[in-house]
Amino acid sequence: MLKTTGLWMRGAFRSLLYRFFFFFLVVSLLIQFINFITYRVNLWYFETELEHNYNKSLSNIAAGLNNVFTGIYNSNYLLSLDGEAMQLFSSSFDVDSPSKYAVVSQTIRSLNRIRLMSDYVDSVFIYKKQDDLIISDHGTISAKDFFGRSSALEQYPESFWKNYGRQSQPFQILTPSRSVSRNGAYILPIVQTSIAEYRSNDLYVINLKVDPIIQSLNSSKLTPNSRLFIVDDNQQLIASTDMNEPKGQFFNFVNQFQASGTSVLRTKVEGKDMLAIQMNTRFVFKNLHMVALVPVSDIRASMKNVQYWGTFLSLLALVLSVLLSFLFSRKLYGPIHSLIVKISPSAVPAADEYKLLDREINRMMNNMDTLSNSLSSLSPLALEQWIVRLLRLGRIPDEQEISSFLNKCGLSFGHDHFAAVLIRAKLGKAFYMDYSAAEQNTYYDKMVSVLKSNTPANHQSYLVEIEANVFCLLVNFPQAADRHELADYFESMLGLFRHDEILHDVFVGVGDIHKGFDGLQQSYLEAMKAMWRLSPFENKRLHYYEKEDEESVTILLNNSDDKKIFNLLASVKRDELHELLGKVIRNHVAMGLNDFTIKELYMHLFVIGSQVLKHKDKTLPEATYREYIRMILSEHSISIDGMTEFISGYFNQIMDAVEPKANQLESLVFKPFIDANYQEDIHLEVLAEKFHTTANYMSRLLKKELGKPFHQYLQEVRIQKAKELLANSNRTIQDIWASVGFNNRNSFIRSFRKIEGISPMEYRLQHSSNSEAKVQGE
Repeated sequence: MLKTTGLWMRGAFRSLLYRFFFFFLVVSLLIQFINFITYRVNLWYFETELEHNYNKSLSNIAAGLNNVFTGIYNSNYLLSLDGEAMQLFSSSFDVDSPSKYAVVSQTIRSLNRIRLMSDYVDSVFIYKKQDDLIISDHGTISAKDFFGRSSALEQYPESFWKNYGRQSQPFQILTPSRSVSRNGAYILPIVQTSIAEYRSNDLYVINLKVDPIIQSLNSSKLTPNSRLFIVDDNQQLIASTDMNEPKGQFFNFVNQFQASGTSVLRTKVEGKDMLAIQMNTRFVFKNLHMVALVPVSDIRASMKNVQYWGTFLSLLALVLSVLLSFLFSRKLYGPIHSLIVKISPSAVPAADEYKLLDREINRMMNNMDTLSNSLSSLSPLALEQWIVRLLRLGRIPDEQEISSFLNKCGLSFGHDHFAAVLIRAKLGKAFYMDYSAAEQNTYYDKMVSVLKSNTPANHQSYLVEIEANVFCLLVNFPQAADRHELADYFESMLGLFRHDEILHDVFVGVGDIHKGFDGLQQSYLEAMKAMWRLSPFENKRLHYYEKEDEESVTILLNNSDDKKIFNLLASVKRDELHELLGKVIRNHVAMGLNDFTIKELYMHLFVIGSQVLKHKDKTLPEATYREYIRMILSEHSISIDGMTEFISGYFNQIMDAVEPKANQLESLVFKPFIDANYQEDIHLEVLAEKFHTTANYMSRLLKKELGKPFHQYLQEVRIQKAKELLANSNRTIQDIWASVGFNNRNSFIRSFRKIEGISPMEYRLQHSSNSEAKVQGE
């Protein structure tokens, strides 16, 4: 049986399903174990808190007793200041004549004041042994009546007091005793044979009520069956919550525990697990020990609900763990099993699915390495695309990202300064007339190959194709270099292409040298501006950008306008942006624009848009950048209208790209809405309000989706519906034009004639299948 079970376990564990199941099950059991540990920690924490709370409660009781005993101790000094009381307390003073009663009366008043000092004081008296007389706070009485009737204590008969003498301690706390005259209440006598420095054979006694102390102990019990004790150094019981019970094992344990000096102990008393807590306190004249015995069963009972729900939830969690472990395993195993079936080389299921996956994944990794090696030849293309995006004023990556990418491409630059050179090849009419398409492609590839193979020899450079017939040469310069060092290269290159001038013409614009890749972007813009200075109608084919070129161009955009356009574009505030753009263009038109100024303004606005895209980490389709390059490098003049149309469309594309998806309008919902509500009084303002936008923007969106103006489309839909009703129903024309959304008969007939060329009645006569069609309303 065990052998069969072992074989089954080994076979089952080869399946990933069982591995997943056991994994989830182990995790679940671990959670249950953690829950158990948590319960034990909570139990320990509860016991610790209980100990702390008992220490606090016992400290409060000790502080109260200390105040009482300190008050009693201090009353000695107050009484010592009373001459009559001290005279009466003297052993040599006898109450043997009426003349001495004044001393007795004064002493009674003093004793009464001492009794009233604390609620714990039951009575105060002086025992004159020689006279066998008691002088108390209530008056004078014979010792026999006092100890035998009015203040009789079970443990202390009259003989005890008569024998109590100088050999005893001058200040002593006796053990509590029941008072016969107080209905069995416990009294704690404090006996003194001296008051201050005055000693006597007579006794000065203060009886304390023990019941208030017992009540304090009972009120301090934190669990129902706890027991609290107060004992002195002589292991005499001062007070306890069990004063009425006979002394037994509990009291014996308290004495042993008090003698051990241990503060906390866990033990058994009378077969019960107990937590013992002890706190020692020092009074003015006495050491007392406060002991609390807490049954562990009380502690567990206080956590009974926690334990019950903990056990119940643990069992429930265990059952759910097994169930969820199985379900999660099946859920996780499903797609893996499908993958195993697909990648398994044989139709028979694998005996060890883990080994199969490991083997097949290793094979795929090897294939990926092979593919990676095959794709390494595409690194130059990836590098070229990266540089093109960079030149288009894209986001500048951080140094670590740039370094990592260039290392992957096997390229590194020796210096941190760059210059951009734009090379534009204008293909002539003979190129398109004399060569076939295949020959044109071959010739173009050869021209690109010549450009890439003939780069400057003295400086590290890299050539990329920006646009058809437009190339950018990146030249890496030292910090103090001069770009005119490339003059020989330019002369050689232009001379190389000069042989076939009938087929093509080459123009070169050179930007200034700047630091870093952001400086390369600036140099690229300068190379464009240099390219503007070259005309096919002049002999000049090379131009270096200079600062003086800026002086011939007047741009009316100030820093404030730049910031406004940037912020409006980034915030997607279309109406305000187009209003500001129109204002800027009108200002330029008013000042008079030449071709350079138009291109400069065109480039300036394009750069602002590129900065917004960089700020939002967005990009636009490739066609947008190609159209920009085509227009900016064209030798033909750019019209104001053409530039305005491109920039407006360019800005709209940017706003569509950066606008949050949640706020973008889904234009595909407009046509269904119009088709479903054509009969209603709908217009641009209604649609704009419904879709939370402006009427102007809504008009542009509708035209983009419908392919025609909104009003034209709405009229065509209404006329189409009217045609269906005219041909297929007998409804009057008045009912028809009202039902399709027209406001009056004349506008309906006018619109119908405009679209169909005939009147509604003529259309009905031509297309109605009902020969008895009504003609009312015409």
